[in-house]
Amino acid sequence: MMFRCCKPYVESVLMMIIGFTFNVKEDESHDSPIYTQYVAEITSAFVKEMYKEYGLACGASGGEMPYDVEEILVQFAAYRSATIEQARELEVKATERLAQIINAHEKIRPFLREYPFPPGRAYVSISFRKKGKLFSTHSEVEFVCHARDKLHYLAYNPDQPYVGKLIKDEPYEEARRIVQSNAAKNGALQPESF
Repeated sequence: MMFRCCKPYVESVLMMIIGFTFNVKEDESHDSPIYTQYVAEITSAFVKEMYKEYGLACGASGGEMPYDVEEILVQFAAYRSATIEQARELEVKATERLAQIINAHEKIRPFLREYPFPPGRAYVSISFRKKGKLFSTHSEVEFVCHARDKLHYLAYNPDQPYVGKLIKDEPYEEARRIVQSNAAKNGALQPESF
């Protein structure tokens, strides 16, 4: 499914933050390495689960894997608004789950840059939008992404509609601790389930 509703700035901001290339080294026979098939299996399972659990629609997936699997990226759209707290929780849960799925896939293990594959190499981004509206309000998160071990939260920028306004960033581990602490208080999710 294509990410039809994604505004151009979302992709450009993500690429600027991550400095990401979607390249895969081809072997001498010009066939893709087998690990690209494993990445496709992983992302397919992950996308289906995120749609079923949270209603997230996948827009794109890929990664950086010129010689091995260095990073895996998945972009989503959520058709609802989100506060920073809501965006943080969804981003952390999705990132942790992607890392779990990668690490559970036995065939890809020899091709991973490191095993266990850390959440810092599993990049998830989520674009939040309301149905029938192009932009969120100034106080709502319009886009959240995990890049370079930080979460970045962007809101609509009325002065530059195609360039989001950074409203917060925080270290990934800090965000993870907040989500785990809130889950433990509410009894909804135990830290061990990450």
